Amino acid sequence: MSNGQLGSQMEESWPQIQVALDLVRLKDALRIARAAASEGVEWLEAGTPLIKSEGMRAVRALSRTFHARKVVADMKTLDAGRIETEMAFEAGAKVVSISGLAHERTIRDSVQTAVRHDGLLMADLLMSPNPRKRARQLQSLGVDIVCVHMGIDAQRALHSRLGLDRNLREMARTLRIPVAVAGGVNPNSAKALVRSGVKLIIVGGWITGSKDPARASRQIVDSVKLPEHGS
Repeated sequence: MSNGQLGSQMEESWPQIQVALDLVRLKDALRIARAAASEGVEWLEAGTPLIKSEGMRAVRALSRTFHARKVVADMKTLDAGRIETEMAFEAGAKVVSISGLAHERTIRDSVQTAVRHDGLLMADLLMSPNPRKRARQLQSLGVDIVCVHMGIDAQRALHSRLGLDRNLREMARTLRIPVAVAGGVNPNSAKALVRSGVKLIIVGGWITGSKDPARASRQIVDSVKLPEHGS
């Protein structure tokens, strides 16, 4: 699937919400995934910590349990693109995330692997010095989705969350492929992001750190179902 096909095939299904299961125990990830899915969250992410702790077992378990949802393997691959994306797709992932900082060959190999598996490839712009420029390059290399991301450590160090700035608005408006956003997203920021044109809202701590993940998921779902965007 090319990024052009992605846009035409999924145009009516945006925006979407993805829950980032950045946990270390599969049992906890499945419990929170069930809560999120029960409230309408369609994209379920095996987070990088979960994959490092549980391996492809986590991706397989999410794929088997939630076969009607889009399971995302957040690999953040920087090298060995073909091998790592192949592992994730064969384990049942429908979307695989690689690092946007990876070498062009790594990206091209990952794109080819995603096409072969009829899957989607997301490139994470975490720590990119020029996200807007890099997003355009990634689009030209065939990536399906780009993710603007402020990591947990950066949020803590800067005492800040990812804000809605001019660069993000421009990316959402001008790129042909969907823009995802991750980094301290809550119901208020999710609503603003959707209004700005962001297609995929990635939510971690708001849901995974909640005492009631179903309620937290419902708050996010309600915030992005704006009349002008539909469901």
